[in-house]
Amino acid sequence: MATARRTLPPSSRDFAAGLSAVLVATALLTGCSSAAATSAPISARSASSSPTAVAVRCHRLPPATLPRSAGSLTQADAGAFCLRVGQRVDVFLAAPKGAAQGTRWRAIGSSSPQVLAPVGTGVMTAPLGVTPGLFVARSPGVSTLTSTCPDGTSWRATLVVS
Repeated sequence: MATARRTLPPSSRDFAAGLSAVLVATALLTGCSSAAATSAPISARSASSSPTAVAVRCHRLPPATLPRSAGSLTQADAGAFCLRVGQRVDVFLAAPKGAAQGTRWRAIGSSSPQVLAPVGTGVMTAPLGVTPGLFVARSPGVSTLTSTCPDGTSWRATLVVS
């Protein structure tokens, strides 16, 4: 499954991913709603009954790789992304360059399966070294997708479902 995707040199990609993660974490913890983005952000409230619910700014998903998907994420994508109830997001995490043969990301987990639930991949077979994850938005709220590599490298992206 070869796709043309934007790529940065490893050091720039790691810096950009780290910076995005720090900005999202800061926004979530302080209630601030500013974050750097290349597309127009959309605000959404988290699905909390608390009167102090924090608005989370999210951005459009990168283009979809698979049919019937709202968008696709890779290890190069980080930050907060928007999704509507009923839509699907696909995740494809490729083993880091130079990793030993057979190295893969661990299964991708959702912090709130009631908001963003994993769905079966059906007959899809991922290329060698790629960990796939398909998730469907079940209810409004916020869920964070995460995975790690055996070497300790981690990935996370937040999905804001409205």
